[in-house]
Amino acid sequence: MIKIGSLDISLEHRQVLLDGQPVRLGSRAFDILVLLIAADGKLVSRDEIMRHVWPNTVVEENNLQVHIHAIRRAFGAERERIRTEPGRGYRLILVANRQNHPIQGGREGAVNPDALPVAHQRLPAGVPSLIGRDDALTEIARLLCDSQCLTLIGVGGIGKTRLAIEVAHRVQGDFSDGVVFVPFASIDDSQSAFDAFARATGTRLSPGSEALAQVGREWSGREALIVLDNCEQVLDVAAAITEVLINAGSGMRVLATSLEAMRVRDEITYTVPPLALPTDDEITVVWHSEAVQFFVACARALGANFPSDEHSIRLVGEVCRRLDGIPLALELAAMRASVLGIGGLAANLDDRFGVLTGGRRSAPPRHQTLKATLDWSYRLLDDVERKVLRWLGMFVSSFTLETACLLVEGAGVSRTQAFEAISGLVSRSLLSVDPEGPRHRYRMLETTRAYALQQLDDSGERATAASTHAVLVED
Repeated sequence: MIKIGSLDISLEHRQVLLDGQPVRLGSRAFDILVLLIAADGKLVSRDEIMRHVWPNTVVEENNLQVHIHAIRRAFGAERERIRTEPGRGYRLILVANRQNHPIQGGREGAVNPDALPVAHQRLPAGVPSLIGRDDALTEIARLLCDSQCLTLIGVGGIGKTRLAIEVAHRVQGDFSDGVVFVPFASIDDSQSAFDAFARATGTRLSPGSEALAQVGREWSGREALIVLDNCEQVLDVAAAITEVLINAGSGMRVLATSLEAMRVRDEITYTVPPLALPTDDEITVVWHSEAVQFFVACARALGANFPSDEHSIRLVGEVCRRLDGIPLALELAAMRASVLGIGGLAANLDDRFGVLTGGRRSAPPRHQTLKATLDWSYRLLDDVERKVLRWLGMFVSSFTLETACLLVEGAGVSRTQAFEAISGLVSRSLLSVDPEGPRHRYRMLETTRAYALQQLDDSGERATAASTHAVLVED
């Protein structure tokens, strides 16, 4: 019997046991496994495997990759012992505790599995409970099954990263080569993005254009999920890496998070929605809404206990509405409510950017305050998009494309520029679209509008924008 971590392999009975339970492995795959064991950690070339396993048959290399995937799947948590050397072959790392079956070239002895090098950056820990996200998790997992590239998009603080991590935890058993998490949040240049990818995947990439070719060779024919998180600052590099990965083989999947789509081949986007808000003021409706349940859970985690009278519950519902059901905003609000009380919080929401500060110490800087989250999105806009966003803050409710163009003409923005800017704002989830017959209407979340008006004040354009808007309203 050959012992490999939690695996027991019987060459006599051609059987593989994982944690004492038999796992299915086909005849060809087992023949390949025998070759890798006999090599005792040395590289076994693809040609050598072909000669031994298919001695009198001409087969495509894809057949070999299929059987390697089957071995990795059978190995479970030990799958990374099967290593691919692109263009050369495969090796089995650190086979230990052989009993009763001496193999030519083998050696005896136990190996500590903890001594194995870690090839991939581990997934961050999942969240114990994602309130109000069951439907989203189910849909994202379904889309990921159907597409090689899925991008979660949505306004900052909506919870894209948490959803991506949770889905990755749920599906990681489906990928024989595992899951890799690549964080791009603190990166804003191409070389650093490639460096981050190399660190996460445990590879060394050459500088320049050769890096993409290396990525393609490294992941060719493999079966893995690559999570690219916070792609918006390095969209071009993220898109290029994604294209190479999905071209590496049908077993590869990319799950990305970004403020906007990468616009690569076969990409599917999923817009992460806000948490559902109370549909009316009936007390049970308010209490059981997703946003209110999330807010209360955050508050209780901080040790806060709000009064459970109807007035207080309705105040919580109103706070959730005014913060648009955005999880980050609700989390920051719950922190403030633990000090101010729900009444004090509700009374001060007109100054939401001054009040909603002091996020978790472990959170990235852009999630420490509500304003920092919107600053992050605003900084990624070009000058025309910023100006259009500021001026569109004058609209209290929804508006048409025609009306928007008329308003921003007062800011010196041409119709063509307005079309492009509004399209960009929609793609980054700073504007939402309300389909209405053949013509769409547009609107801002209340929090985004409050930010736009603050920027309008800071730019000194408020008076001009207000007078232009007043003329439009009169007409």
